[in-house]
Amino acid sequence: MAIHSLRPEFRPDNAQNQVRASQTLARRLYVFGLSAGALWVVYLFIGSLVLLDASGLVVQEREIVTQPFDAQVLSFAAKPGQKVAAGQPLGNVVSTQMLDLISSLVTRKAQLEARQTQIATRLAAIETTLPSAESRSRTAKAAQAQIEKAVASGFSTRVRQAEATRDSYDAAREVEALRSERSALESERGMAKLNLTHLADALDRAQATYRGGVVASPVEGTLGAKVAEPGAVMSHGEVMADVYHGAKYVLAYLPTNRMYGIAHGEKVIVTDGVNRESGRVERIETITDRAPAEFQSNLSGVDRNQVARIVFDEPTQFPLMAKIKVIGPYGLSSVLDGARWAMASWRGEATAAPVQTAR
Repeated sequence: MAIHSLRPEFRPDNAQNQVRASQTLARRLYVFGLSAGALWVVYLFIGSLVLLDASGLVVQEREIVTQPFDAQVLSFAAKPGQKVAAGQPLGNVVSTQMLDLISSLVTRKAQLEARQTQIATRLAAIETTLPSAESRSRTAKAAQAQIEKAVASGFSTRVRQAEATRDSYDAAREVEALRSERSALESERGMAKLNLTHLADALDRAQATYRGGVVASPVEGTLGAKVAEPGAVMSHGEVMADVYHGAKYVLAYLPTNRMYGIAHGEKVIVTDGVNRESGRVERIETITDRAPAEFQSNLSGVDRNQVARIVFDEPTQFPLMAKIKVIGPYGLSSVLDGARWAMASWRGEATAAPVQTAR
C-alpha cells in the first residue's frame, strides 16, 4: 500500500530562489518616518537661518517705581498684577535721610528769614538816624571852622579848638559808620534773598521727592510680578515695583547670520504652539542684544541676536512675558502649526480663529 503526502515535499537539493515581493506599506512608512526625522533634525539646526522662525517675548513699555533715597517700606497695598492709575498711591515708606534733609532745610530757611527781618529793622533804623547824624556832622564842621578863626584872632584857646575838632571827627565817623553799615546790610540782604530763594526751591524739591513717604504710580498700567515687601529696607534706585503700560508687542530675537530677508511692515504670525495671531514688523533695530536666558543653548556660547519689534494687528490674548515664536506665513513651522490648529478645530479643541495670512 503506497503512502501519499498531504502536501508537497520540500527537497533542499532543488530549492528555487524565492521571489521577493515589492515594498510593503510598512516598509514605506518606515522609510518615510526615517526621512522625516532626518529632515526635522536638519531643520532644528539650520531651519531658523533659512526660514523666519525666531523666538521672542510678549512685552509692554515698562516704568520703574523707585525712590532716589534710602527708605524702609512701611506698607505696600498694591498687589502684583493689579491695574493702577497714574498718581495712585501704592504704599508708604519712611526715610530718616530725607527727614533730616527736610528738617535741616527748614531750619536754615527759618534762620535766613529771621536774619532778613533783622536786616530790614536795622536798615530802617539807619535810614531814620542818618539824616540827624549828617546834620550833626555839618554843624560840628561849621563850629570847628568858627573856633579856628577865633583862635587865629586870639579870641579862643587851643583847648576849645581841640574839643571842636574832636566833636567834628566823631560826627563824621558816625556818619561814615552808618553809611558803611547800610551798604553792608543791603549787600547781605541781597545775598540772603538769593540764598532764601535757593533754599526754598531745594525744600520744595525735597518735599516733592519725599511726598510725605507716599509711593505713587508714575503712569497708568499694570503692576509686575514683584513688589516691595513691608519692612524691607530699599537702597536709593532699588526697584520697588514695575508698572507695564501701553499696547503689548513682541520683542523678537533674529539670528544675525540668517539667509532670508525681513522688511518693515512684513506680515508675520505669532504663536505659542496653541494660539496664533497675526502681526507685522514695526521696526528692526540696528543693534544686537543678548537673548534671554531661556533662549540660550547649553551646548553653545552666549547668543547675541538682532532685535526686532513686532506689533499685533489686534489686541492680543497672550499674557505678558509669554515665550512665543515669530514665524513667516509660509514657513515649515507655520504649516505645522496650521495643521495642529486644523486638527484641534476638527476635534472641537480650538481656542482661537485661524490667522488670515497676507497674500
